Amino acid sequence: MPAAHRQTRPSRQRAAAPAPLLDLTARPEAPGADLIAAVLTHADLETRLGPQRVRRSLSPYRAAELREAGRLNGAEAARSLDLAVVWDEAEAEVVRVIDDAPLRCKTQSSRAWWEDAWEEELWQAPTPRPALRTVKGGRR
Repeated sequence: MPAAHRQTRPSRQRAAAPAPLLDLTARPEAPGADLIAAVLTHADLETRLGPQRVRRSLSPYRAAELREAGRLNGAEAARSLDLAVVWDEAEAEVVRVIDDAPLRCKTQSSRAWWEDAWEEELWQAPTPRPALRTVKGGRR
């Protein structure tokens, strides 16, 4: 390829890591029926999603109470904070179980993503602009 047709890349301080072809991070286990029932039964946080549906979940305070009462062990109490259950009041059934554990694991396993965001060129101070010179004369 002739030298005139080569494209040069702008130099950066650090090259971004390429995305992996396969995501080999360990995935958390799916929640069991007992844990879903505990979240549904003892939920203290409720959000109305419509006239018939409610999103129910446990607060950290309630999970600690259930652990102290012996209804959940430590691992179940921690896992229950990632779960939310959408309950249909008219049909009296579970519509959906929302599990935030995969998202939490992904953010915790990624390498210092927050620190990397602040090292980007976008956040650095702009380069100072040259001072304007005065020109004698002007338009005529």
